Amino acid sequence: MKKLFLVLVASMPLIQAMPQSRITVAEGQPTAVYSLPKTVLTIEVETERTLRKPGVYFQYSERYLAANQVITEEKTTYKLKSVVVKTSAIPDIKRTFIVPLSKNSLLNRVSLTPDGILCGINVPSVATANTSFATPPADKDGKADEPALLPLGEEYMLAGSTAKLAEGVAKQIYRLRESRLGLLTGDMEHTPDDVTGMLAGIDKMEKELTSLFVGKTIVDVQKFTLTVSPDSVANNKVLFRMSAFKGLVTPNDLSGSPYYINIVPETTSDVISDSKTKSPADALYTVLPLVATISIGDGNNTFYTGKIQLPQYGALVPLTSESLGGQGVKVSVDPSTGRLLSIEK
Repeated sequence: MKKLFLVLVASMPLIQAMPQSRITVAEGQPTAVYSLPKTVLTIEVETERTLRKPGVYFQYSERYLAANQVITEEKTTYKLKSVVVKTSAIPDIKRTFIVPLSKNSLLNRVSLTPDGILCGINVPSVATANTSFATPPADKDGKADEPALLPLGEEYMLAGSTAKLAEGVAKQIYRLRESRLGLLTGDMEHTPDDVTGMLAGIDKMEKELTSLFVGKTIVDVQKFTLTVSPDSVANNKVLFRMSAFKGLVTPNDLSGSPYYINIVPETTSDVISDSKTKSPADALYTVLPLVATISIGDGNNTFYTGKIQLPQYGALVPLTSESLGGQGVKVSVDPSTGRLLSIEK
């Protein structure tokens, strides 16, 4: 069946029937080609990176600022922040049907999505909803955020000594603190109109200069998108690994701790084999999608859990021309799940 489908698509001309239909001709016999949907999971993993950078004058922090809570070495750590699961539908190659057509066959009026998934008979074509994510912003290493020093006097600029430069920066910090105190107490000859703006500027400058001694911590968020096509039940399958020092890594990288995905159908008795020989050759197939519980966690904590309809796990339901009725019947099928929605006669 699959080989015949490939030959038809590759070598046989298309005949215009309806804009939504896919009709081919093989050995003089017109046939309709359509697919039932298959659910694909798009998993967005959000991680938080914390970068701790020492200041250039960290060894002088206690001498000039009496600070002892100081970052002395660069260190990057990661942790998992969130997991979001979304779904999209693609054609199921295992459930692609090539149906021979007769003059009065209802399948002459079959409607499909642009990628060939069944929408119904005598109904407009619709597109399936797909998920897309924006590209994550480029990583930051903090180098572009180094503060610009206030002008240092000639005494410090010509000293050529790191300790002397650190002393000059420390004096700038003390002058900023004195200016803040003057604004807050009103102990100034000329009080500016925008006191709030002046205070905000002083606070920002003091924080930047102080970071040259005590260091800075930069926190940003990184996003990764994983695609999973569930073809079988998954029980504690490793989805990815998370390293505290490398971030998100592949399932085969043992430097990270494993995070597992579980796909558990609510019932397994409804899953049947795709036997297409028991129904008439011109039957229209729909599907009863099976609901499955999806969970993602590290074995101790669960970061995502939800119920998702998986048509690839569900039972096929054939609809014959006799059961549907005349040429004017409208059959609506959900292209995302393959479920029969309505029959209007």
